[in-house]
Amino acid sequence: MTFAEEVLLLLLDENTGYFAPVPEWKMSCAFAGGVLMDLALKNRIDSDLKTLTLVSDEPTGDDILDPVLEEIAQEKKTHNARFWVERIAARAESISDKAFTRLVKMGILDFDSAGFWSLSKKVSRTGRYPLVDGAPGEEIKQRITRILVTDEIPEPRDVAIIGLLNNCDGVRTLLEPEELEAAGQRIELLSGMDLIGRTIGEAVRSSYRPPEALRTGRRKKLPSIGLLDILRSRAARQGNLPKFFAEQAKKHGPVYEINAGGRKLVVLASQELNLWTGKKGRLLLRTRDYLEAFQQEWGTARSIASMDGADHFRMRKAVRDGNSRVVVEDRMGDVFEIARRNFRGWKEGSVIPVEASCQRLIGEQIAELSVSIEPSYVLDDLLKFEYRALYVYVIGLLPKFMLRTPRMKKYKQSVLDLYAQIHATHTPAQRAGKRRDLVDDLMELHQSDPQFLPETDLGFAFIAPIIAGHYTGSAMAFAIYEMLVNPDIHERMIAEADALFENGEPDAKSLTPEAINVTHRFAMEVLRLHPVINVHRRTAMNSFDIDGVPIPAHSEIMIAFTATHFFEQHFKDPDKFDIDRYLPPRDEHKQTGAFVPFGTGTHTCGGRRWTELQLVLNIMLIVRYLDMELVPKNYKLKLSPFPKLSPRKNFRIRIKSYRHPVESVET
Repeated sequence: MTFAEEVLLLLLDENTGYFAPVPEWKMSCAFAGGVLMDLALKNRIDSDLKTLTLVSDEPTGDDILDPVLEEIAQEKKTHNARFWVERIAARAESISDKAFTRLVKMGILDFDSAGFWSLSKKVSRTGRYPLVDGAPGEEIKQRITRILVTDEIPEPRDVAIIGLLNNCDGVRTLLEPEELEAAGQRIELLSGMDLIGRTIGEAVRSSYRPPEALRTGRRKKLPSIGLLDILRSRAARQGNLPKFFAEQAKKHGPVYEINAGGRKLVVLASQELNLWTGKKGRLLLRTRDYLEAFQQEWGTARSIASMDGADHFRMRKAVRDGNSRVVVEDRMGDVFEIARRNFRGWKEGSVIPVEASCQRLIGEQIAELSVSIEPSYVLDDLLKFEYRALYVYVIGLLPKFMLRTPRMKKYKQSVLDLYAQIHATHTPAQRAGKRRDLVDDLMELHQSDPQFLPETDLGFAFIAPIIAGHYTGSAMAFAIYEMLVNPDIHERMIAEADALFENGEPDAKSLTPEAINVTHRFAMEVLRLHPVINVHRRTAMNSFDIDGVPIPAHSEIMIAFTATHFFEQHFKDPDKFDIDRYLPPRDEHKQTGAFVPFGTGTHTCGGRRWTELQLVLNIMLIVRYLDMELVPKNYKLKLSPFPKLSPRKNFRIRIKSYRHPVESVET
């Protein structure tokens, strides 16, 4: 492994899924120093206390080392190691990204799309790496810690890594305070044993980072838009908030302020800022503020949606299995049967409200798969209470007394009854012999650490997936509209579904990329053009500069991550429904940070692969079984922007006929 990879492994905090708290500049210098050490060991450079010289410009074949080697070779003047450490430190982000990617490919690290990293299960279990340089290696934290606290004679490479780690203040993250004090002299001794390591280490230790004002250059004034700008925008009047955010970003730049009704919101809207959120957001932005009152209304103090940092990482790991795509794959038969049961209620000739019907369909499936109950009797109550609470506490458009009406009290009692029912049906005796579900995982976490997940927070955690299902239901409603106004694609999906069901119900192995090609691309385009959740709300917990604009602490931030879906530079003709944009050579969805229907940063949807598969399966079931038409036939989609992006309630369809029987399972 390269020194950069070893630095990452040494500084990775398994409790937070991110780096140990080492100053960012020193960490950047440590990556730079590591690259120079590797080049020295490969006889490409040499260094003494005064100069760093090029020995050979022959490429190493390593994409981390060779760009730096080329830069050194092109420099006409001779400089010392400190000069090169500071210069290469500007590449630290690229170096760490490449190192992370390698560690994942080697099976040493696992990656969560929200930006969290952890040792793979195999490494955590065995304390050994997979084959590295032809042989399994001991986990580096164990090895370096043992060398520091014993009299073991280290290898030269370990001496170099200890010096590098010590000079970026990383050793303190490995040892307890008592161990650090006892090993102090040994650490200093080992740090000075290697000449190249000592030279580079001194450069890391003494490197000077310019003041913030000099690094950011001339500061910009935060552009501001007001109520009049909103009213002038056709996209805003139509309720298409992602498109509105994109339009304003084109006019004012990716960072601007909305100042309307006495409230100020800082909007971040660009591909670069989506990536920035993933890398820097955890250090600067906080989630809980706007959700606190909303959660209290449900009787909970916090949830995975409002947790930040190590707590959020721990909760994501606890519910990872219960939210995985594998759950849907294992229980596809239940998904099919629940869909047919709902279709039987959509009588031939009847006119149905699309979004409410889709939310009921998706909600029943999620409830069965996640919490192992059939809550059809309470889904509507749950949805109405959720919407009212969002309007009161999150969006702020209704007064609090609107949640205290007799009808809302009735809905809330239904929710509390649902909490109790889920809890009561998940005793060890009642769960014996049944497939483990999300509630089983939550109960295990509660029992192992009742302080981290107390009873007061369990109820909301139980029903959170069902609430999320309301959003998937809205995506399904958009899918139905798009299939009816794009009849050519509709016909291709019908053919695809009929082929898949030709010999009875398909299993997970049948869902090859080729078998669901059209339907999958259709679902992706629905998620791009109609992103149900299109912003993240955050609070700036620390002040920062972004794009040259100073953002003070306590600012309300709106990360308009789906604005990129409407940028021409990312998606050709972005207003057009075009499933071919996901085919080579276009592959428009592969632009990192541009196609982000499930969010960005640490709170990226943990169940996104579940949702994507569930959406594809239900689209295939609808085209397989139902012949439908819009009501009226020339209906044009109208949007409701709050509390999420969704079709308006007047979106309805008529069930013309069943294409296949829905009374029983087909064989």
